[in-house]
Amino acid sequence: MYHSISLGEAPICISPRIFCNQMAILADYGRYAISLREYIAWLRGEQHLRDGFVVLTFDDGYEDFAVEAYDELAARSWKCTVFVPAGKIGSVNDWERSGRRRLQLMNARTIARLARAGVEFGAHGMTHRDLTALPAAAARDEIARARKVLEGTTGGSVTSFAPPYGRSDRHLRREISNYYLCSVGTRLARAGPNADIFDLPRIEMWYFRDPTRWRHFVEGGACLYFAMHQVLRRTRKLLLSRPAPSKQPSREKP
Repeated sequence: MYHSISLGEAPICISPRIFCNQMAILADYGRYAISLREYIAWLRGEQHLRDGFVVLTFDDGYEDFAVEAYDELAARSWKCTVFVPAGKIGSVNDWERSGRRRLQLMNARTIARLARAGVEFGAHGMTHRDLTALPAAAARDEIARARKVLEGTTGGSVTSFAPPYGRSDRHLRREISNYYLCSVGTRLARAGPNADIFDLPRIEMWYFRDPTRWRHFVEGGACLYFAMHQVLRRTRKLLLSRPAPSKQPSREKP
């Protein structure tokens, strides 16, 4: 899972130099990148893939994907999936908290050009709002309308979805399944053969900026560093999901 390929604030930015190094390490170990559409076709027995593939995803549709990442992937004939908030095409990431630098998103012309070149575009809602915080009808509109807008922009089918912030529940995933073939989340893990295709885990590449750690992980070695971050992410999610304690009425006599 990537966001912006640029010099900037953590954790959504990874420098172009580090990104290229991460891709080179994958290639060194015989790995190659595919799109989510290809992965789902493989899971369904509709496409043969040689061993060693990884799925590359880029959230938010930043302009720097077209400038910094695409050529690196195209030079290797690698594929990927880019998730775009369809109502923000050509705008900036104004959903980020105030004080952070605004980053430019790809415009419709760039998206159409890259789609013709083989980049898969998936939906990321319309406005990058947390779907779990919306009424059911508004969440449904974010899910369904994003596909329609993106298909009009790319000229092709849109079959994958990424809920903003990785937040979904079983009701939302059922709704997503009415419009898409798969959906990804932000749970930090490898996608095993029994993974839920409407909540596929991903590996946050911010954690693997160090080339030694990344090489060790790609080699398949037991990675204590990775396991530690899995625990920390699960703990943080648990704490954030707990309701605030309710105030108890005072028992003091007036």
